[in-house]
Amino acid sequence: MMNYHIIGAPLTAIPIAGDAIQRSVDVATAEYMNGLNSKVDAETRNNMINHYDNGEREMYAMLRQMAKERGLAPSELDASPGEYEDGLQPTAQQWYQNGIKDADMKMGERY
Repeated sequence: MMNYHIIGAPLTAIPIAGDAIQRSVDVATAEYMNGLNSKVDAETRNNMINHYDNGEREMYAMLRQMAKERGLAPSELDASPGEYEDGLQPTAQQWYQNGIKDADMKMGERY
């Protein structure tokens, strides 16, 4: 923003061509800012995807560990149809997605 004013202010004072040159500076500045915003948006989107993916993996690991501590055998965890694979895991997934949706709405995303 400071560069915009440092470059643009003296150009405006040039007779006849100053306004046109200033408009060119305006356009270039807008394009530059849009590029930066796009980069930040893309990085933020990737960070959120990684955050959610990591959270989902952690949730599944925690659920699996708790099931083992409660006495379910590894063969029971992977059995389908089975209580863990067809009951607990999908329910946990739904609650996780509900939490993500709720967080998104609180951050301004609308569904």
